Amino acid sequence: MCKPPGGSTIIRDDLPRECASVEIREMNPDGSLKRIIPPPRTTEQRKAEEEEHRRKLECLQQNEARKQGDEVLLKRYPMEDDLIVARDRALANEKARIDQQNQRLKELERTRAHLEDEKASYKGRQMPDAMKAAFEANDSGMAAAEQKIELINSAMGQIAEKFDADLKRYRELVKGTAKLPCLLED
Repeated sequence: MCKPPGGSTIIRDDLPRECASVEIREMNPDGSLKRIIPPPRTTEQRKAEEEEHRRKLECLQQNEARKQGDEVLLKRYPMEDDLIVARDRALANEKARIDQQNQRLKELERTRAHLEDEKASYKGRQMPDAMKAAFEANDSGMAAAEQKIELINSAMGQIAEKFDADLKRYRELVKGTAKLPCLLED
């Protein structure tokens, strides 16, 4: 049994074409309702359901990844102090790399001063090609060391940011106030 829009109720044993897009009520021989067959979904409904399914799946994956990350964080750092020590150690390693580059810069500056002294003896004359090459090598070495220092400083900022985020999350987990990235509505 079905009732097409703008039509009268149709009661038949087979499925009429007019009922293809509406709800069908299947009846028992005694006239009671056996089941209701919903109308076929429209393209828009299917797309909306697929989008909702995709969104829920993505949310589940984000939540699962966060849970795994939380487990790793708690296993790696049994106590908050362990995390702080690891942060300090990582930053100390980067600081040591900066100190090495600063030492390299000082060596290059001493070499540059020596080259400038030698250059003074060629006043009014052409410098040898080897000396020109030494100046160029010194300039490029200094530029490379300065660039490395900038990169290391940037890396230190990223390390500090990561450890600060980990420390914040660790504290949330310990207090029991940690939240998942997204909530699923049922």
